[in-house]
Order: sequence, then C-alpha cells, then structure tokens
Amino acid sequence: MTMTRPLAINEVVNNQQLCEVFLCAPQGGMRKSNRTNTLTLISDKTKLYDDKVVDDIYHYTGMGQSGDQKMSGQNLTLAESDGNGVEIHFFEVMKPREYTYRGQVELAGEPYQGQQKDQDGRQRLVWIFPLRLMDNKAKFTKPPSATNDKQELKEEFKGIQQVENLPITQTEKERLIKARIGQGKFKKLLIERECKCALCGVTDPRVLIASHIKPWSASTNEERLDVNNGLLLCPNHDALFDKQLISFDVQGKIVISQTLDEAARIFMNVNEGLRVELTEKQLGYMEYHHQNLI
Repeated sequence: MTMTRPLAINEVVNNQQLCEVFLCAPQGGMRKSNRTNTLTLISDKTKLYDDKVVDDIYHYTGMGQSGDQKMSGQNLTLAESDGNGVEIHFFEVMKPREYTYRGQVELAGEPYQGQQKDQDGRQRLVWIFPLRLMDNKAKFTKPPSATNDKQELKEEFKGIQQVENLPITQTEKERLIKARIGQGKFKKLLIERECKCALCGVTDPRVLIASHIKPWSASTNEERLDVNNGLLLCPNHDALFDKQLISFDVQGKIVISQTLDEAARIFMNVNEGLRVELTEKQLGYMEYHHQNLI
C-alpha cells in the first residue's frame, strides 16, 4: 500500500487531505508513514529553509531547524531511499495551508552539506538532497529571481570587460578578472547551487573560488555569463584546474596531468580516485577544458 488515493500532478490539497492520503503526521517538512511506506517532503516557501531549483534538480534542505543537522531519522530515510523501498512524494507550499503536489521524486545525486541560518539566525550546517521528479511532465516551481540574476550578471560582465582594455600585461588582466568574478554575482550563484568545493567538499565560502570551466579568455560573451560554465573549488584544486593540470572526463572522474609529480599530487590532495558530479550543461564546457589538459 502506498497512497490511499491517487493525486494528480499540481493538485492542491490542505493539510488534512494530505494526511489522509499518506496516513502521515500532520506536522513537519518530512513525514514518514509506515502504513503507506512513504516519505512526504514539503518545501514550504513561506518558512525557514532556502531550497533551490537548478536545471530541474531540486536541492532540498533536510530536517532540523536549530543547530547543525544530523544524518539520522528522516534525513537518513531520504538518503537511503534508493535502496530502502520507501516512496518519496513531494509537495510545494507557495501560499499558507495550500500544498501543491509535484509528484514522486528520487535522489539525483549524493546528499551534501551546506551552510544556512537556523531559526535563531545562527549559521549552521544542513544536509541538502538533490531531487529529480520521476514524471517528466511534472515541473518544480523555479524562483522568480532568474531574470534579475541574469541582469546582475550582465552588469558584472560589463565591469569585468573593462579590465580587458587596461594597459597592463595579460597575466595582470587575468588576475584582476578572476578577482572580480570571485567577489560578484557569478560566485554567489555558484554558492547557492553547490555550496562546496566540487572536488573535496570544503564549504567555507570565504575560501571557495568561482572558476570558469571554459576559460574566460576562450569563452564567448554568452558563455562568460553562463553559470553552467562555472565550478566552485577550494584554492588548491582551483589552482590546478585553472592551470589545466587537472580536468574531468564525461563520467566526472578526475584526469591528472602527467607533468604533475607524485609529491605535488600528495600536497595538493589529488588522486586518481576523485570525481565530481557534473550536469549535462557543465559537461559541454568540461569537454573543452579536458581537451586542453597540459
């Protein structure tokens, strides 16, 4: 037994009806029901959590409103849902007391940790679960700020572009451009999407660096603005990636330049077993980078 009655995609129900369909508790953003073997996820846009939609993947914040979140309870149920047989159903709340059913979801990648504020305004670690809708006709609600983000990126681009006309060396231009990118909207969007170094998992935004996958100098104006042409890395891994001493293949597996000796690999924390999760759009840019590995 799963649901007591089927729900249509985008059907709006109240809290009582939701509980009757899934035989679950009437409160909480993650509601496990043993009677229907389901876990109901509720993304309430009117409340605390800072969930994101990126390329049709929903980055859903786990359970726990105060202090660092733990990988236990319903968070663990969701993390293990690929193999535990529990069906995961997803609702969005755009208005108070209105639960819009988006359909059944599955994990689209490994859960990862990010930083958000808790109910007392204190910074803490949360677990974030990338989710994919199983019905290809269903859609998540994307944030209304996408147009504003694009405009801010264009303004940022204009300022960076002026650096290219300065009477300084190419090396100095590249340093200034990278610094500008690392302080602006491009980095903020990458942090919202990824929250951590793509390779080692460092989460402190003060040290994370926004890298263009296809280098700025080789990109078109449109590619320079495309956040899919971005990768968030820690300083060590950014240095190697920027100098094209490491890259990634179509499976996201690291490819290390033969010119990087064993001592450098150890000190820079790279080995053949590392990999990153890349979207299809990121892979298009990574192909260019991989072809130019030193």
